[in-house]
Amino acid sequence: MRVTFVSNIFPPTVGGPATHIYNLALTLHRQGHAVRAVVCPDDPEGLVRPPFPTVRVSWATPVPLRYVLVFWHTWRAARRSDVVYINGIELPSSLAALLAGRPRVLKVVGDWAWESATRRGLTTQGIEEFQTARQPLRIRAFQRIQRVYAAAATLVVVPSAYVGALVRGWGVDGRKIRVVQNALVETPTIEESRQEARRRLNLRGPVVCTVARLYAWKRVDALLEMAPDFANGATLVIVGDGPEQAALERRAAALGIGDRVRFAGRVPQREVARYLRAADVFVLNTEYEGLSHTLVETRFAGTPIVTTDIGGNREVLTHGRNALLTPFGDRAAFVEAVNRLLTDRGLAARLAQAGAEGLDHFAWERLVDETMTLLAEVTGRGGADADADAASSAPSGGRGGA
Repeated sequence: MRVTFVSNIFPPTVGGPATHIYNLALTLHRQGHAVRAVVCPDDPEGLVRPPFPTVRVSWATPVPLRYVLVFWHTWRAARRSDVVYINGIELPSSLAALLAGRPRVLKVVGDWAWESATRRGLTTQGIEEFQTARQPLRIRAFQRIQRVYAAAATLVVVPSAYVGALVRGWGVDGRKIRVVQNALVETPTIEESRQEARRRLNLRGPVVCTVARLYAWKRVDALLEMAPDFANGATLVIVGDGPEQAALERRAAALGIGDRVRFAGRVPQREVARYLRAADVFVLNTEYEGLSHTLVETRFAGTPIVTTDIGGNREVLTHGRNALLTPFGDRAAFVEAVNRLLTDRGLAARLAQAGAEGLDHFAWERLVDETMTLLAEVTGRGGADADADAASSAPSGGRGGA
């Protein structure tokens, strides 16, 4: 099968979507499929050299020109492909694939219009209120763009039933929506004890840890306000960076809690696993989540979880069985849940043990198999026909144009 991937995030940029799209393309390439990629951002230092043809469009390119370039390169690649898998830069790539007459598989992990409006300070609404509220003209333009490219998709792939419900709310036919839950490319293997991980990270005393890209909807600001109330003098460790980091550091200083908070910033994936192992409690005070890789990784780490009872969190966790879930925005309930786990280590151990069950579902092979089934569905290629086509069109590797 010949597949063109389009993505707005790609290594060396870090993050779940970048890891997902790179490894999906890499896995298909290794299976003998002809893979091409059109991606942002650029990689001027050549840190990542995929073994399949890749065109990079710089984020420094002005938006109109960037969209024209993505359209052009996607159209050229799509003409020599059986299907286009779109993971970002959706409007120009969807139109290019449509013009080339190729099926479009669109990966949707959230509401782009809401995220864009939130990042620009155009709305303070939560994601669910945003879906039905009357919006000003600029935000309606974002929503219209999103509806256009979602409607143009042959299939829409979502990581959770929750995100699927959002997409249906945009007017997309539910028969075009498929749930493929996230998976981990590699199963975390953490051999260190909690004490050894703390020693390596120079952490002392009880530890409450969160791992997140620091966007406003992760509500790390509220975690800072809760930190002084965490039991036993626990330290709040914040792993990750993002546009809110500077403001959060200033907020911690203003609250006078510098001795109770550590900003670890962006760390390698191996170090993320170490922080998860070192923590007594993992917390995610998020306002929105499609389906969190980090919650799955925390279950592998054997650390009990407190998070919000929203969105995709409910699809990987069950309150009282393998985590404690609290209503979003209920500060008292969240603090109480954290303190229960800090003081009742028996409960913490039981939740962590239950969290280790059923993790086979998040194996990478399952995600690849489900994705290939969808690609075969939209292309009409499957079984021996797809294998023969992949063998005859397998790329020789190297770096080149799409």
